[in-house]
Amino acid sequence: MAEGKVLLERRGAVAEMVLNRPDKLNAIDGDCLRLFRQHLQTVESEDELRVLIVRGNGRAFCAGADLEYVYDRVKNPSDFAAFLAEWHLTYDLIADAGKPVIAAVNGLALAGGFELTQTCDFVVLEEDAKIGDQHANFGLFPGGGGTQRLPRLIGERRAKWLMLSGAWLSPGEALQFGLANAVVPSGQSLTKAREMADLLALKSPLASRNMKEAVRLGMRVDLHTALALERRIACEHMQSQDVQIGLEAFRKRAKPQFTGR
Repeated sequence: MAEGKVLLERRGAVAEMVLNRPDKLNAIDGDCLRLFRQHLQTVESEDELRVLIVRGNGRAFCAGADLEYVYDRVKNPSDFAAFLAEWHLTYDLIADAGKPVIAAVNGLALAGGFELTQTCDFVVLEEDAKIGDQHANFGLFPGGGGTQRLPRLIGERRAKWLMLSGAWLSPGEALQFGLANAVVPSGQSLTKAREMADLLALKSPLASRNMKEAVRLGMRVDLHTALALERRIACEHMQSQDVQIGLEAFRKRAKPQFTGR
């Protein structure tokens, strides 16, 4: 059933978007992309949900695109172009989400699955996870955003080596390169991601959204322009209700209860 390919689960203020094709190592097809967008819209629209975790059911996070699905579309250039446009739209929405997004990675994060981790704000890897681009090993092209996001994350030389060689990247290397925030024992990625999500859920949703926006916009321009953007966003943010709540809590030595406004 198509609707079961990606699930949305709730745990208090934390939503979990779950790739649910374990028999196909959670490979992504058109249904998955549609469900990603549908679930992300739900998460963004519900104020009580403050953090999103992306994870996979079974023994893999995500093995990338469903190559059977891709094979049927690559025969027709216009069909394949439409598929890539849909893929980019979906991944852009994840990358630009106003709420923090954490990838909990077990098993394989391959090709488009590796590219999926690059759209997330934070990444938790299990110590036996296998991650890499791998497109080059089969003469394919990393068209899910990897040629653009990966160099911005780790630098041009490292990114080109990983893409052109098809080499695996160890979790330790991913941590060193800045592609992961934590490496944990096997089976513990979701536990760690939930700990991180619970911490983030206590913070001001408005502050988180505005910080993410400042970073996102600032990375696209020169430093001088970026600092001007920061001043504008900061001035607007400091007039918010959440700032008043935070300042009052600080004055009273109390724990703030943010509204996101």
